[in-house]
Amino acid sequence: MTTTDTAEGPGYTSSYLADQHAGQLARLRTLERAFDGVSQAVFEQLDLSGKPAILDLGAGAGSLAAWLSTRYPDATVTATDIDTRFLADIPGIRVMTHNASTDDFPAASFDVVHARALLCHLTEREEILTRAATWVRPGGWLVIEDVSLQPSLNTANPLFRKVAEAGISLLEQSIGSDMLWADTLADRLRERGLSNVGQRTVEGRIGDNSAADTFWAATTAQAAPALLKLGLLTQSDLDAMANLRADPGFSDAALTLVSAWGQARG
Repeated sequence: MTTTDTAEGPGYTSSYLADQHAGQLARLRTLERAFDGVSQAVFEQLDLSGKPAILDLGAGAGSLAAWLSTRYPDATVTATDIDTRFLADIPGIRVMTHNASTDDFPAASFDVVHARALLCHLTEREEILTRAATWVRPGGWLVIEDVSLQPSLNTANPLFRKVAEAGISLLEQSIGSDMLWADTLADRLRERGLSNVGQRTVEGRIGDNSAADTFWAATTAQAAPALLKLGLLTQSDLDAMANLRADPGFSDAALTLVSAWGQARG
């Protein structure tokens, strides 16, 4: 996922998670390895026939868009992002530069609108969700997947809790993220008049060498300079957390990926 913000002040594209960072593509690949299987399973349960028009909003490094073009060979798959540098060489998809906070689509443009790990980082998330629901044709689907860091706040380990709280504070201060927003996604889809709403929550852990563990570690490493600069953590904290994560006796829930979907009424 990449996303958008104004040129001045806090926001994703001026933050430590933006695409200009040397390690960003590798970090996005860890996100894909952690979550692509979950997203694919959500699509497999949708009834998509004929030649569906699918929008992958904030498509990031594009692995899901690439899978969609293969899974639904008759579909038109549109992958958008404010920065499309990682999407340019993916065959079978339509790539569009698009600012989710300000740019629109005509009503009823798509059979599926999908966004993953996007809206939690946008301060306009509620308004974008409302607009995205209008882009879905009657009978089509709005699928929103986002990360919640609630599990990391529930840990009994004081060091992990300290690091988790610092990370959440950094996201709030530097981007405007709400890392608990995903926990109520299904209700938010119902509030926008969608029917047949469903939700699936998948836990990601750290300390177990899983894909989610690698994603967490890559994100924390990329955030480290900002965490130190703002005084949210010390280098001793970061070193201790790295040692804890490497301890064979440690594993803990760090996050959940919440997937929610709803059908536009006919």
